[in-house]
Amino acid sequence: MPSNSEPNIAGKAKQSNATRPDSRTTEKKPRRKRLRLSCMECRKKKLSCDRSLPCQRCVRSGRPGQCSFETVRDQPPTSNPASGLQEQQIQDLREEVAELKASLSEARLTRQGHNSLETPDTADCSAYDPPTMLDGQGQGDRNSIKDSQDETLNEVHLDQETIFSGGHPNQSPAGANGTGLSDPKKRSPRVYYSQHAIFQFFSEIPELFPFIKETADEWFKPHGVDLIKTKHKRDDRATSAALQQEVTLDHLLPLKEDADALVPFYLDNVEQLHRIIHIPTFRREYANFWTPQQPRYPAMTALILAIISISMYAFPDSGDATSIPMKYRAMPTQWISACEDWLRHQSPKYRKLVHYQLSCLIYLAKRVSMLGKKRWWKDTSSLLQDAILDGLHCDSASENDTAYMREMKRRVWNVIRELDLQNAFESGLPTLLHNINPDVAPAANISDEDFDETTKRLPTPKASSEYTMSSYQNQSSRSWSLRLEISQRLFSSRCSEDLSYDDVLKYTHQITQEIDAIPSWDTGNGKEQAGPKHAALTRAYLLFQLKECILTLHRPYLQRKEGKFWLSETVCYHTSRDILLLNSELGQLGLQSLTVLRGDLLLASLNLVRITMLESEVPSSMMMADPQATINLLEQCLPFTEDIYLRYCHGEPWCFVTMCGAIMLLKAHLGKETRQAAKAACGQRFLDLHYKRVEWQRVAFPSQMDPSPTSLPGQFDADPYHPAMPGVTQLPASMWLDSNYAEFGIDAFDFDINMDGVWDIREPL
Repeated sequence: MPSNSEPNIAGKAKQSNATRPDSRTTEKKPRRKRLRLSCMECRKKKLSCDRSLPCQRCVRSGRPGQCSFETVRDQPPTSNPASGLQEQQIQDLREEVAELKASLSEARLTRQGHNSLETPDTADCSAYDPPTMLDGQGQGDRNSIKDSQDETLNEVHLDQETIFSGGHPNQSPAGANGTGLSDPKKRSPRVYYSQHAIFQFFSEIPELFPFIKETADEWFKPHGVDLIKTKHKRDDRATSAALQQEVTLDHLLPLKEDADALVPFYLDNVEQLHRIIHIPTFRREYANFWTPQQPRYPAMTALILAIISISMYAFPDSGDATSIPMKYRAMPTQWISACEDWLRHQSPKYRKLVHYQLSCLIYLAKRVSMLGKKRWWKDTSSLLQDAILDGLHCDSASENDTAYMREMKRRVWNVIRELDLQNAFESGLPTLLHNINPDVAPAANISDEDFDETTKRLPTPKASSEYTMSSYQNQSSRSWSLRLEISQRLFSSRCSEDLSYDDVLKYTHQITQEIDAIPSWDTGNGKEQAGPKHAALTRAYLLFQLKECILTLHRPYLQRKEGKFWLSETVCYHTSRDILLLNSELGQLGLQSLTVLRGDLLLASLNLVRITMLESEVPSSMMMADPQATINLLEQCLPFTEDIYLRYCHGEPWCFVTMCGAIMLLKAHLGKETRQAAKAACGQRFLDLHYKRVEWQRVAFPSQMDPSPTSLPGQFDADPYHPAMPGVTQLPASMWLDSNYAEFGIDAFDFDINMDGVWDIREPL
């Protein structure tokens, strides 16, 4: 039953609606302007302001002069009585900093003028000044060099990525931290130093870094040797860039007889590990390259410079001044820079296969010369992204593709993905390979002599037991899916399930099966029957590849808090020992320098030291039956790190110092030597190595010349490019060098391309 009040409510509503003004016809009242009390800078950044003039935020950011307020009538901003004093203090501090910088610059110039001997490491290896480098240098022996240390400060400068860094480059070496060494756990970028496989040992072996720091303070510093980090100055980089503009790729070429020794060394030894070029085709183009009056393709010149940059640090070196490594000791830095600069100026719209071949060679050259280690993961990631954009991850053949081009694309794609996966394991970071599903077939196990550019159909692949130059690439493809799955479970954040210990044991069993399936290549009837060196190197790299996965899987379970993971300690011990024995075998064959493309030696050595120190505290297996055998094996491999330091112009002592320090720390931990005696042995051995390196540099630098346009003809075969004469026979160029040949049958703007999931990346890069 309706209430009696309903009619009254309805009537009031109608009356209200009748008296309400129409909102569409009435004019809106002007809103009162809100008073803005914050300064203009804080409003732009959307930060709180204390409404002083100047405000504290502008004072702390060093921009008090930019602090301003809107002019509002009758509402002037309040002034800070202390602002004038603060601004004056800031100005005084700036003047004091400018005076200190001027004093430091004057002191540095005075110090350089008084130094009679400058260690070659202190100079910028990309641009030499021969009079400065040779000033006051005699032909004395090592003892004369040692005597001069009391009057001369010989600094061992590391590359930009060394772990021993301290303060600002202009800071005194003996800064607040003594020798300037800082704990790697506090270094920046934190992701690199916290997740890299090598630097994690400084947390897992907490005694290691203090031992190295004490050794540096007690032994290196008194002799004037400082393990500090020196960055290249911007002025030096600008000078080097201006020099590169004046010097062409042809001017940087070495003498033909030297190139004839370095290029075959790469083709016979390194190319079997990463199939980047077609050897017969390259040999033909290389022969034409030196033919007088023949056109030289810049791509071919860049390929030669990149190849000899790799060979320089693996080529046998006798230490004699006339040897090739001594003659061009510092040139690889310029060769790599010139190749990168040329590649950077090429249009990405018309990228050819040769650009990816050159990119792979440049990366390998950086790796063997220890340049830009922090950027290795980024370099391969960028290269992988470009390859995906150009369709190298798809095996769909275009109308312009021949059998030769399809096979070369497969080889280059296999190289790119292997390099990126290797960086993922070393850096502990994800890879774009976790997000794509490529359909590229593995590279065939065929010899380069069995096909060329005119081949319409590839020959039948040979059995895996028959060795070819492609055996390593073909065999590593067999374990590719397993290694990629392990890296995804370890490093990718997209995996919903954590890796359990049962999964670790399952993957370990599968890797062991892959290791047992590796052929020995002792016999064969093919054209490329494996010699003892080729077979040993190929097999060693395949084992390094798989054993790295085992160490990465079991490494988190090496803690002594729980005894149920004793199997991981045993597995890591024997795996690390096998890696060192493989390095020793390669050293006996003269191939140990080729292992610089991987960092397994230091990784396995530190693993052995860690496990042995853990076992000495709570022995639970037979590994501690003879710890002296472990020490002997480590000392047997230590000279390999010495060789790395001596060979490279940018040689870093951190690899040797870390390994030597770990061995001496282990001796002190086991009671073989006192801690003081262990530090003395480590310090003396490094000083002897340092003086030997100085002596090598003294021998090498007289044969170096400043690679300027005026001095290049005296050192390098700088025969510039000359157009072919009318009477000279024109040899056909390979299709991979011909700019008129379309390499990639893919349109970057074709939205029908199947690239599902390529950019679906959720993990932080």
